[in-house]
Amino acid sequence: MRRHALGSVTAVMLAVLLVLPAWAQERYPAKPVSVIVPMSPGGGTDMVGRAFSEALKNQLGQSFVVENVAGAGSAIGTTKLHGSKADGYTLGIVGGFLVSTSLQGQVKFSATDLTQIARLSQDTFVLSVLADSPWKTLGDFVEASKKDPGKISVGTAGAGAFTHLAAEALSQKTGAKFNIIHFSGGAKEITAVLGGHVSGGIFSQSEVLPHSGAQAKLRTLATFGEKRTDKLPEIPTLKELGIVGVPSGAWQALAAPKAIPDSVKQSLVEAATKASQDPAWLEFLSKNGFTSLFQAGPAHDAFIRQEIEETGTLLKVIGVLK
Repeated sequence: MRRHALGSVTAVMLAVLLVLPAWAQERYPAKPVSVIVPMSPGGGTDMVGRAFSEALKNQLGQSFVVENVAGAGSAIGTTKLHGSKADGYTLGIVGGFLVSTSLQGQVKFSATDLTQIARLSQDTFVLSVLADSPWKTLGDFVEASKKDPGKISVGTAGAGAFTHLAAEALSQKTGAKFNIIHFSGGAKEITAVLGGHVSGGIFSQSEVLPHSGAQAKLRTLATFGEKRTDKLPEIPTLKELGIVGVPSGAWQALAAPKAIPDSVKQSLVEAATKASQDPAWLEFLSKNGFTSLFQAGPAHDAFIRQEIEETGTLLKVIGVLK
C-alpha cells in the first residue's frame, strides 16, 4: 500500500515537472522589457514612449525601460528593433517615420515586417520660429524664403521623418525656397531653433508647448491639423490658410519584432488596451496636447497598410520617390 502511495506521489511530481517548463514559458513578462525609442530624449516620440511604458508597467507589474537609439531619421533604432530577438522582451515605439524611411529605402524592411501591437496617439504638427523673429505669419515666412532662396532654414526631426515630408510638402504647396535641415529628433531640432541656428522648424505640438504661453520663446505660425488645437487655439491651420495636402501630424504606435509568440502578442494587446485607459496616461495626453487614437488588432493592421499607400503617394508627389 505504501509503495503504491509513493508511486502515485512520484507520478504526480513527474507530471508537475513536465508541465512546469510550459507554464514558465507562458508567464510574461518575467523580467524587464526594453522599449526602443528611435529618437533622441525629450521629443514627442520619446515622451510617448516613456509615458506609455509606465502605463504598461502598471498593468503587467514589470519594468518597461526606455532605450533611446537615435539617428538617421529613426532608421538606426527601428533597424535594431527589427533585428531583436522575437521573445517580447524588446519592443519599440514607431510611427509615420517608419513608413517613410522604409519606402525610401533607409531601412531594409517594411512597416509590415514588424509585429504591430497598437496605435497609441497622434501629435499635430506645427511650424514655429523664435518669438522675437521678424515673421509674424506663415505668409511672412514663406515670402522671406522666396526673396532670398536658401537663406530661410527649416528644421525637421530627421531625414525621412514625417516632419521632413511635411517640410517638403509645405515647400511645394507654397512655392517656398526653404533650406531644409535634419536633426536626430525633435529635441535637438528645437534646441537649434531656440539657439538661432535655424530659422524655424516643423515640430509635433507637444514639443513646442513648453516654450509657448506668456513667456513664450517660440512663435507658432501655423498648425497642420484639420482644426485648431485646444492648446494653441489662436493659431490658424494650414487649411484655413488655403494649404492642403501636407501631413497633419505624427502618430505613435507600439511594435515588436516579427513573429513574437501569439501568447505574448495577446498579452501585450490586452495590457495596452487597459493601459490606454490609465488615468495617468490620459492626463499625460491631455496635458501635452496629444490626441488619444488607440487602436489594435485588424483595425490597426489596416491603418498601417493605408499609411504605406498614402505615404508612398505623397513621396511621389513631392518628388522623393519615382
